[in-house]
Parts: sequence; C-alpha cells; structure tokens
Amino acid sequence: MNNRVVLDLLIEFGSLSRGDVRALTGLSKPTASQLLTRLEESGLVVPSGYGDTGPGGRAPQLYRINPSVGHAAAVDVRPESIAARICDISGAVVSESEFTVLPDPRGPENIAYVLSDACTRAGLTVADLDSIVLSVPGSYDVAEDLLRYAEHLPGWQHPGIGEELRRSLGGAAVSLENDVNLVALAEQRASGVEGESFFLLWIDEGIGGALMIDGALFRGSRGAAGEAAFLLPPGSRLDGQHRSMGAFEGLVGSDALRQLAADAGHDVSSTADAIEALLADPSAAEAVQGIAERYAFGLASVIALIDPTRIILAGEVARVGGDRLRTAVSTHLDRLLISAPPLDLAIVADAPILEGAMLLSLEHARESVFTT
Repeated sequence: MNNRVVLDLLIEFGSLSRGDVRALTGLSKPTASQLLTRLEESGLVVPSGYGDTGPGGRAPQLYRINPSVGHAAAVDVRPESIAARICDISGAVVSESEFTVLPDPRGPENIAYVLSDACTRAGLTVADLDSIVLSVPGSYDVAEDLLRYAEHLPGWQHPGIGEELRRSLGGAAVSLENDVNLVALAEQRASGVEGESFFLLWIDEGIGGALMIDGALFRGSRGAAGEAAFLLPPGSRLDGQHRSMGAFEGLVGSDALRQLAADAGHDVSSTADAIEALLADPSAAEAVQGIAERYAFGLASVIALIDPTRIILAGEVARVGGDRLRTAVSTHLDRLLISAPPLDLAIVADAPILEGAMLLSLEHARESVFTT
C-alpha cells in the first residue's frame, strides 16, 4: 500500500525527495528511504537531479516515475475518423495519430491499423501498451459485450465486439467506453471538485449525456444511462424515425437546428454553424429562444430525477453558442423549475473525448503496472 501511495504522489508532484515523501505520508525516515530504494531497484522510479540546498548545505536527491515502465492508449472512434493518443505512464503524450480515410470499411479492424501507426511514431508496438481505452459513440453493455445505439458505426453492433477487438490487438487490455461519459471524466478532473454530482449534456452533431453521481460515473445496468437523445420532453415525436434516433435528438439534434437555420435563410453545413448563424441573426431571436426552451424541457426531466449539483453544456453547439445560449437555457430552466441548479459551459476545450479516454486509460495502466 505504501508503494502505491508514493507512486501516486510522484505522479501528482512530478518529483520528490525522501524528505518530501516523509512529510506527505507521515512515514518514518528509515521507512521512506527504504521504500524509495525498493522502488528504484524495481525500476519504477529513477533519480531526477537534486532539490534546493537545505540547512545542512546538502541538496536532496529527487526521484520521479520512470516514464518508460508503462504506456496507455486512448482511441476516439467516430463514423468519419479514428484518432489515437499514446502517453507514457507519467501522462506525457508520446504520440498521436488520426486517419479519416481508412483501409477497411468494416470498422473494428481499423483500430489495429491506427494504433500500430501511433505506436510506430513512438517507437513502440501494440504489445507495449498496458491499457487501451476506446471511446465509442454508443452504449457498451459489458455483460453482453455488445455496443448499442451505434447504427452509424457499421460492423460494430454484434455480441463479442470487445473480445474481437482484443484478439485483433494481440490480447491487449482493451476497454470500451461511451464518448460522452469520457467527456464527463475530463470535466470532473478539470474542475478539481471531488465527490460532485452533475449531468453533462452533449450537444453536437448528435445528442448525448453523462451522469456523475457522488464523483463516480453512473453507467446503468447495461451501460445506457445518460442516453439523452431518448428523453421525451414536450413536443417530441415517437414515429419510426424518431424512435430509432431518439425523440429528444429529433427535437434538438442536427436536423432540427439545420432546419431552423434554413427557415431563417441560412445555408449551413454543420450544427455548430447553424447555431452560430441563428445567434448572429437578430431576426432569428425567436428561433434561438425556441431551441433553448427545448433544451430546458429535456434538462428539466433529468434535474427532477437526480437533483444534480450542476448541469454542464458540452460539445460544439455549446462552445459556439457560448454564454448567450447558456443564459437562454438557464432562463427557461428557472421558469420551469422551483429550484434549478447552476448551468455551466464545459471547460475542456481541446479534444475532450480523447482527454477523458486517456485519463481512464492511464488509471487502468497504472493499476496494472504499479501493482505487479
């Protein structure tokens, strides 16, 4: 247990002396010294120079995690592209790779192709990876090893998908996780607040959600908790099309926003472009209020059920809509609810899905490397 505590402290602080370890852990001087010696002999830590000269005139030896003892990979799987990032065990990025034109249209086989490219760039092989976390735009049922709500990923929706991926990667430690859940992990880390309960609404080309309860992701019994596209707020429809895509998605998703933009005379190519055009058009103020009200109707149901500390708006629509969209949604929530929680914009702007996937992958890799 002491070993893991010290290793985690080295991850947090970067480098520490024996005296630092004693001060942070309360261990005795001999125990702290023996522990660092043992970790150095095992190859998990290495000397990293000297600290400031102390009262006795001697500079203390510093130690840090040996970054080469393990590696973690994060992969963001989307219908149009696959991006991979590899970090050493300390969390430093050593390689990134992204492909939009892929060699195998079946899908899962592309993972080995992209990961092999990223590993080659880092001077590694896939066998050197201690953890691989795949972000998928769907709900992964661990018990059935099945990906649901992912019709837009051909070749991925069959039982045994996780085992198939592990075999194609030489038996690597592979985990699948919903993409919006990973954004929630990134937001949790960035906020620095422990034990928080929040709901994250992802508004982009698609609609998604993630539940963080008392500081832990809530995935549900089949991995489908937070599938906000399937909320049923007032005004939503349940015909054949909207049943498959989700009623809330039909109300506030890409098709709905692009149609609102088209009705206002704007020719747009993306959902983010649609909200940007509507916000910039004074004559479209009523349409903006209408879409904000739709978001609020969906969120009101979630808030009534879980009573979160706050709501987070994430995704390109939230980023482009910014504080104007946030304020409009918040105003409607205040009208709908007796006590609405704060509504915040996401703070992780750069590749939040990959960021969350790497946080989870590093957690898995460190558990494997530091406990063996």
